[in-house]
Amino acid sequence: MKKLAIIFFVLALCACAKKTVVETPGDTVLADRWNQMLAISKESTKAPWRMQMSLRFGDEGDTRRVTGIMWGNNDRKLRLDVMAGVGAIVAKILEDGPHFLIYATQINKAYFHQGENKPLFKVGVPVPFDLPQLAELLNGNYAAVFGKTYDKATMLDNGNVSYELAAKEGAVLELDQNGLPVAWNEGGNGWRMNIGLDGNRPGRLALDRPNGKKAIILVKERENDLPPFTAEQLNLAMPDGVPLLPLSQYKP
Repeated sequence: MKKLAIIFFVLALCACAKKTVVETPGDTVLADRWNQMLAISKESTKAPWRMQMSLRFGDEGDTRRVTGIMWGNNDRKLRLDVMAGVGAIVAKILEDGPHFLIYATQINKAYFHQGENKPLFKVGVPVPFDLPQLAELLNGNYAAVFGKTYDKATMLDNGNVSYELAAKEGAVLELDQNGLPVAWNEGGNGWRMNIGLDGNRPGRLALDRPNGKKAIILVKERENDLPPFTAEQLNLAMPDGVPLLPLSQYKP
């Protein structure tokens, strides 16, 4: 009878053991890698900043190059001056939350847009981000661009981890062994992006779409921990009499 009780006790333990869910070391690595990215994002630039960059974009075999200076106080209000040639400003851009304004200096016209879609694309800059998202990305705040959660993670043969993002169905983000993004895919026929790192922040973004659209953004110089920009430095001043038109009428 005693032996029978012992047998029942052992069987009960086995049944309980089968129901226990044990997290494998691989699962821990995947979660830790993602948490590294979140921690890096929290340490991203918080003070006023300014950066110089170059942008090459267009279709396969037909690209053009411009340079730009972007600056802000680490909030939604941002300024970008776009130059072609030797310092000739061709466009001045202001984005402040849902408000977007571009002053095309060569034709002396201004265009406005209000809404949450991506007006940079409408002005001929083929990138899948609005200006605040681009600023967050280049400053290393990855969670603000790609989201803070994922649905599924897969360890890759090269030691990186691929995450299916919860923020956008079909989108995938690849993190290296330091928890830094090195590639992103929007999914479907959307954008693909390879990220060249400069420390913990992107120094080069190479984007392309299956339809042949391409864009390469290079960060040339960064200035951080600057005194706050004044309202005058962030506003977009234009000469008197400049016509203000809907952005839908803008032709790059």
